[in-house]
Amino acid sequence: MRPAAVLWDMDGTIVDTEPYWIECEFELVEQFGDSWDVDKAHALVGSDLRDTARLMQDLGGVRLEVDDIINRLLDGVVQRVRREVPWRAGARELLAELNDAEIPCALVTMSWTRFADAVVSVLPEGTFAAVISGDMVTNGKPHPEPYLAGARALRVPPQHCVAIEDSPTGVRSAVAAGCITFAVPNVVDIAPGAGYTVVPSLADIPRSVLGLDSGKHSATRTPQQRHRRRLVGTGLTLAAVLGLGAGAALLVREKGTPPPYPDMAVSTWAPYWELPAATASIAANGGTLHQVSPFWYTAVDAATVAYAANITVDDTVAFAAAATASGAAVIPTVTDGTGAGTMAALLADPAARSTHVQALVTIARGYDGLDIDYENFAFSDAYATWEATRPNWVAFIQELATALHGEGKLLVVTIPPVYDTERTPDSGRWVYDPEAIGAVADFVRVMAYDYSVELPGPIAPITWVQQVVHTTKQLVGDDSKIQLGIPLYGRNWVTATTGTCPADTPGRVSPTQLEVADLLQRYAVKPTHSPVTGEAVFTYQRPDGTGACTQTREVHYMDAAGVRARLDLARTERIGGVVLWAMGFDTADTWAAIADVSRPRAPVATP
Repeated sequence: MRPAAVLWDMDGTIVDTEPYWIECEFELVEQFGDSWDVDKAHALVGSDLRDTARLMQDLGGVRLEVDDIINRLLDGVVQRVRREVPWRAGARELLAELNDAEIPCALVTMSWTRFADAVVSVLPEGTFAAVISGDMVTNGKPHPEPYLAGARALRVPPQHCVAIEDSPTGVRSAVAAGCITFAVPNVVDIAPGAGYTVVPSLADIPRSVLGLDSGKHSATRTPQQRHRRRLVGTGLTLAAVLGLGAGAALLVREKGTPPPYPDMAVSTWAPYWELPAATASIAANGGTLHQVSPFWYTAVDAATVAYAANITVDDTVAFAAAATASGAAVIPTVTDGTGAGTMAALLADPAARSTHVQALVTIARGYDGLDIDYENFAFSDAYATWEATRPNWVAFIQELATALHGEGKLLVVTIPPVYDTERTPDSGRWVYDPEAIGAVADFVRVMAYDYSVELPGPIAPITWVQQVVHTTKQLVGDDSKIQLGIPLYGRNWVTATTGTCPADTPGRVSPTQLEVADLLQRYAVKPTHSPVTGEAVFTYQRPDGTGACTQTREVHYMDAAGVRARLDLARTERIGGVVLWAMGFDTADTWAAIADVSRPRAPVATP
């Protein structure tokens, strides 16, 4: 029988980089005058880098923050790999055979994205249909989450997957996830045990278990045909592979043939704090847009929906005129401006709920509809309140849909991601009940971003976005109602500091595409488009201007190629559209990247 997929560890399994990590650990500990030894180093093989960093603090006397330790180790290992990639015997050959046999592979590594990039980028394009790295999971190995995430990204059951590992920690993770697990020891010995098989080398994994016992795979096809068949014939979408291209995420098709997937409806939000830039952008690009959502209304109480505190109606006139002139449907967003617990209490009171619906309908009469983006009951209220809030929220959306449709207006609902169809702490913000609201709303927008917030990492890794889309499709039912939220921003973190910085020195910030373009020019740096996450990353040195300190800063952001990759993902999944966060953040490169696949706008349809 053929496995549904093969899930690969990286360090020590595909590349023999464990000696690199151990060298870097010794170097870092020695810099702080402490001692390290091989036993300590071997105990960390296969571990989450966060656990490694904490143990180096405790056992090696490294007086740095966890993320600083991780970045110092990564810098050293990446530098060594760029000089020489120490391939494990037979790894590249086995990967090539699996790809030719159309058996999907995923990389499941506890190394972080920028190191995984360095390895993936030198393998043939399409080698991995998904990549799960250590900064993409909450719980690292030996927890089962990494392997469960790998199987989920490929839409296959973990118990139908073969996992290949080299460390006891990784083996425990794969076995706990339910995978058919083979241990190929490298730096650390692995004793025989229940739930896995120890073999001396990759060549000793039974070919029949890997689905390679026939020898008839793809023998008569050209490499191009095998690649195309691999993308389509496995039942996988292109999305996981699109992020593996060198920059542009283009669909696989012959020149001159029509695109195999539909062009996409593009919509956007326009935040009130970016109105001048958003007005200029809609004047230049408004003909592309299907829906424009001014982001300037907030719910104050049951009876009051008002402009945000920082603007007046006069501030909105120019943008409103440009949005109307563009021909797009104008659907303002309303956010929850109440405090924690307040909106949940309002929704629980039928009379207050009815009052609020009428206040929203009054606002909607001046537009084509409303977008409801209420987040307090999901992010500020305790998890224990969700079960009580969920039916009240659904009742509110049902009442609002009826009232807006009665006025000939559209209802859009914006929600954060959900990860499965259950209602558990691991399921995401299930309190929004996408299935129930999807039955009555005209569109459901999914905010598929903010993956990394506290620590440096991707904003919206492409395989994670794919997972979010798949789950939303399962719940909403009508794919044409789903709009995928795409970020036009990034995050800029401090990863190291020399000297003593003044109190007002910037910490973590969230630059827009326009602000990133300014950083790249000002500091004369060149970004790298990550083949793993499908977005861009760069580092730079920021002096404070007085000579007192210099910050090393790491920026992850959504570049034009990343926007296109996510738009292509929406196309392959045949959902209803994409929505950009946000107008005013954008650059001309983004519009150029999506121009050939954005769908011409038809007249606005109302219920």
